[in-house]
Amino acid sequence: MRLFVSGATGYIGGAIARHAAASGAAVYGGVRQRRELPQGIKPVITGDLAEPRFGLPDVDAAIHAAGLGHKRGVSKATWRRQNVDAAVNLARAAKLAGAKRFVLISTAYIHGRVHNGAVSDDTAPAPMDDYAQSKLDAESAVREAFGPGVSIIRPSAVIGPGCPGNIQLLLKLLARGVPLPFASIRNQRGFVPAQDLAAMAVLAAQAEAPPPIMLAAHPETISTPDLIRALAAGLGVQPRLAPCPAGLLLLGASLLGRRAMAQSLTGNFATKPRAALALGWKPAESLAESLAATARYYNTTHKTP
Repeated sequence: MRLFVSGATGYIGGAIARHAAASGAAVYGGVRQRRELPQGIKPVITGDLAEPRFGLPDVDAAIHAAGLGHKRGVSKATWRRQNVDAAVNLARAAKLAGAKRFVLISTAYIHGRVHNGAVSDDTAPAPMDDYAQSKLDAESAVREAFGPGVSIIRPSAVIGPGCPGNIQLLLKLLARGVPLPFASIRNQRGFVPAQDLAAMAVLAAQAEAPPPIMLAAHPETISTPDLIRALAAGLGVQPRLAPCPAGLLLLGASLLGRRAMAQSLTGNFATKPRAALALGWKPAESLAESLAATARYYNTTHKTP
C-alpha cells in the first residue's frame, strides 16, 4: 500500500507514519520543509497545507494527522485556516493523487470536554470551544471535498511516551512531590495510547469498508485519582493525593484561566469505542501499563529536582 501521512514530524502523525512503515506500507510523510524522517518514511514537502500549492505522489490512501491542537488565544480564523482549510486542501490533493481512502484524525472533544453519559461513535456533537468546532467543521468539509471513502477517527486524550497536554503537568508535579487535590474526584475518563491510535488509523486506511466514524479510546476508562496513581507507579514515587470538592477546584481554576484543564481532570468523559473494536482493532496493553510507560519515559528525559 502507498500511504501518505500528514504531520509526519508531529506526535500523532509521526506515530502513524512509523506504524505504517513497520507494517510494510510504502509511506510518504508530509513535512512543511525539508526534514529527515525515520527509515522507511519518504518525506514529501508540502509547505503550509492551508495554502493549496502542493501535490502528492500517487497514493492509495491518505491519513491527515496534522493540524492545530489545543492552544489559548487563537482566533476563529486561525482555527479554521489550520484545521478546516488545510484538511480540505489535502483531501482534494489526495483525490487527485488517486487515493481511494481518506482518514481524518479529528477529536473526541467535539462531544465536549465533559459528558454525563458514555461517549460512543454515534454520540451527538456538542463542541465547547472554537478548537472542537473547527474539528467538527473539518469533518463535514472533508466529506464534501473527497466524497466516498472518508473515515473519521475521533481520539480521546492521547497518552504515551512524550505525549503533550495535561499528563506532562501531572508528571512534573508528581516528580516534585507536590500534593494534588484530586482524592475526592469520582469520575471516569477515556484515553488512547498513541501506538493504539496509530494502529487504528492504519487499519482504517487499509480496510475495504471501515466505519465512517470511529471513536479512538482504550476500552478501559479511569478516574483521575487512579490515573495519578498509575503515573506515580511508573515514576516510582508515592502520590500525595489530597481531598478537595470538584466545585472548588473548578472555581479556583476559572480564576486562574484554567477552567478547561480543571474540567478535564474533574469531569466525566467515559468512552465506548464500539466501531473500532468491531473492525478488529484492539489495544496493545492495558491502560495502566500504557500510563506507566508514559511515566517511565518522563523519568528518562527529566531530572527530578
